[in-house]
Amino acid sequence: MSLAHEVETLLLQLGSSKGKLRIARADETVSPQALALSWAELDAVLPDGGLPRGVVELSAPRALGGSTSIALAAVRAGQRRSKSAWCAWLDPEGTLHAPGVVAAGVDLARMLVVRGPRAQLGRVAVKMVESGAFEVVVVDFDAVPGAERASSGPESEDRGSKGRRRVGAEAKGQLFARKLALAAEPSGSTVLLLTDASRAHSTPWPVALRVELSRPSPCDLVVRVAKDKRARIGLAKTIPFQPPGFAFEESADAAVSLASR
Repeated sequence: MSLAHEVETLLLQLGSSKGKLRIARADETVSPQALALSWAELDAVLPDGGLPRGVVELSAPRALGGSTSIALAAVRAGQRRSKSAWCAWLDPEGTLHAPGVVAAGVDLARMLVVRGPRAQLGRVAVKMVESGAFEVVVVDFDAVPGAERASSGPESEDRGSKGRRRVGAEAKGQLFARKLALAAEPSGSTVLLLTDASRAHSTPWPVALRVELSRPSPCDLVVRVAKDKRARIGLAKTIPFQPPGFAFEESADAAVSLASR
């Protein structure tokens, strides 16, 4: 049985209804389209006081960039909107650490983690978003076909061939982001794409929000709004790296241990 078929069967068991995601907004002081993260300093930087519905790109270095911690905060916030709210995480590389997820305040009983062949992840991600069963869907974008780094070819490979391969991967990435955006419209889900900051886009992707992240020190997080659907682009701001839900300890070593990237 294929991964896509297994996921579809599970969605039927969950009793999801496409485009009818029920939302309990706990905080009406922010935009009704925003998912507040209960991370005061970060919410203050984001244009709507939280993450918008639709596709959000979190771009960070693959090591200690902060995107995983923000995604966990989003899952935690999504689950808190309703006692029946589910979230999902596509994690083909198996990098998600269960004790860290629990430490972030996430209810594992209402979080679907999908690990499977890379070739099926794009189709599965769109199907999961289309279902309307999840408040938040997190996708490790580097694991989606066409988004992974181009492998090193023979030394005789010319620059033109490498360039065409990069253009092809970029086009696939844009198409995938657009499919996710269309799939998220009926249900109002928030879809987080975790991307590698070292792989710059040649043109902006069709996302509602792009946030660039970096970690100059274990206790600091630099946040820059690089794209917003209403063109509210901001300067880079440094905030304390204190994700909600964690029992944060005031030491550099403890801060490093809170996030896998």
